[in-house]
Amino acid sequence: MSDRHLLIVDDEPDSAEVAAMMLASAHIATTIVHDAYEAITLLEAQPDGYRGVLVDLAMPGMDGFALLRQLRAQALKAGFNAYFPKPLDTSVFLGMLERMLTRDA
Repeated sequence: MSDRHLLIVDDEPDSAEVAAMMLASAHIATTIVHDAYEAITLLEAQPDGYRGVLVDLAMPGMDGFALLRQLRAQALKAGFNAYFPKPLDTSVFLGMLERMLTRDA
């Protein structure tokens, strides 16, 4: 598992890129996918490839809530569970994420 690599799941390319840039400024690597099905495929192929998943809740097709229901059991076992409303507040988002990544390392 990468200690500082997150998967971003967001159907809005601009929103995904903003989150990726914020994370890059904190030296956190990201991979972006644009729907829940891509995320599931990637996570099944690389179950230990990401430290966490940043999910947009309002996506067409399978929305973020449905994706989270599928991922919830694994997320709870890993002890990683947080909610960050959009638009992301850079200082709050990065501060809390940094604390989580450091604590769980």
